[in-house]
Amino acid sequence: MRDGFVDTEAMGDVDLTRYGITERDVLDVVVSDRGKRRDSKRIACHVSSRDLPHGAYLRLASNVYVASPELCLLQRAPQLSFAQRVMLASRFCGTYALSDENSQGFVARMSITTPERLYEFVHLCRNARGVLQALEAIACTLPNAASPMETAMAMPFYLPSERGGFALPKPTMNFGIELNELACAMAGTIQAYVDVYWEDGAVGLEYQSELFHRGDEKYGKDIGRQIALESMGKVIHMVTIEQMKNPAQLEWLAMLVADRLGLELDLREGAERREGLIQDILSTRTMHSISTKPR
Repeated sequence: MRDGFVDTEAMGDVDLTRYGITERDVLDVVVSDRGKRRDSKRIACHVSSRDLPHGAYLRLASNVYVASPELCLLQRAPQLSFAQRVMLASRFCGTYALSDENSQGFVARMSITTPERLYEFVHLCRNARGVLQALEAIACTLPNAASPMETAMAMPFYLPSERGGFALPKPTMNFGIELNELACAMAGTIQAYVDVYWEDGAVGLEYQSELFHRGDEKYGKDIGRQIALESMGKVIHMVTIEQMKNPAQLEWLAMLVADRLGLELDLREGAERREGLIQDILSTRTMHSISTKPR
């Protein structure tokens, strides 16, 4: 909310619970000068006289606005680690939203921005606080992830070595592959999507969630899709959280991907930072609890 639209009557006209805001939450409100501050138990005012690019705020209802994904990333960038910034930007560009009401911790939705839109907005704010941190994260953001774990799984493989990554080429998230007749019969579908895929090497990664076990229907479909794709010459590696946490297994997976891409991988590059990167990526805060509120 902004520019004087901070009175409780105006907020009372909107069902804020629709947006995940409860009566216990403190609302962060942006106003253009100190004279418009209206602090209370539920309202924390922030003063900003900076002229922001068009689209910085999105209108929810009469007199009620929220920070756009682009502005939100810029606001949060200075308080987040590198991995957290990449995860937040990827969430905005992905096809899921975090949800406490779902057993998986997220629900499907359309993406709400793109890396290009994030870059354009942040670049226009070139003198604002957090610009450099946000731009670095945007450069490492892949769109179209369908879950937090897909992004977490992909990050170590393509992030630069100075950040602890293996510095492989960027993959495509949820890459669609048209199946031939035999593969269709195996998979029971005409198209298969791979969580993380390098088209040049015909190699991909599929995350195997702990929520699904051998004998479950989804597990069976995943294996059927893997066999179908491999019948077409694609190589799909199933990845678990345990493999992500095991440095030796993660390095082996990176070597397998690099080999399919025809690249030689120097595991010494970034090795001293890799353990910290993986710990940060897989931390509860990074995966599920990054608040989008400025602090």
